[in-house]
Amino acid sequence: MESRHLKDFTIGLVVIVLFAFAIRAYYFIKAEDNIPAESRYKEMALGGDLLAQIEQIEDSIRDRKDFSFTVTRDPLEQNLIVKTKVDLEQEWRRQVEAMMRLAATYIDDQGNSKAAIAFQGKTEVYGVGDVIDNSKITNIENGKLTLVKSGRQTVLELKPIPDKPTKLDTRSNVKEYIW
Repeated sequence: MESRHLKDFTIGLVVIVLFAFAIRAYYFIKAEDNIPAESRYKEMALGGDLLAQIEQIEDSIRDRKDFSFTVTRDPLEQNLIVKTKVDLEQEWRRQVEAMMRLAATYIDDQGNSKAAIAFQGKTEVYGVGDVIDNSKITNIENGKLTLVKSGRQTVLELKPIPDKPTKLDTRSNVKEYIW
């Protein structure tokens, strides 16, 4: 076969294939027009209430899958129910560390009034004009400290560390005899 005839044959074949695709596309478009707007199974479809319940269940399942369960302490630990002396002492220490307590007042070598304040587990020395926990110290007297926070004035008085609860007292009131 000559190359001229081969070229004509290829072009003819391409035209026939394109024509076949055009006819097939036309029938697909016609078939689409025959699809009804509403399904013939409309009567069998779900009601609005049932559909809402199904969506609610699906949302609940999705929420449970997305939830990350975190526990800081073992829920089966007996110390959560029965507190030992160690637990009570740790709780007492946390309470003492959380309170702001005036530990001492004095006058330094330059004649400035100073105050030792125990707060957040540390005892630090402050002077008039210093700021602690967003409160400004305005006056230090013998055994008293005046703080101003947001326009409100508070007076701290000299206090010792609170006593441990009686359950934690290591000194026993009962005499023990060794036989």
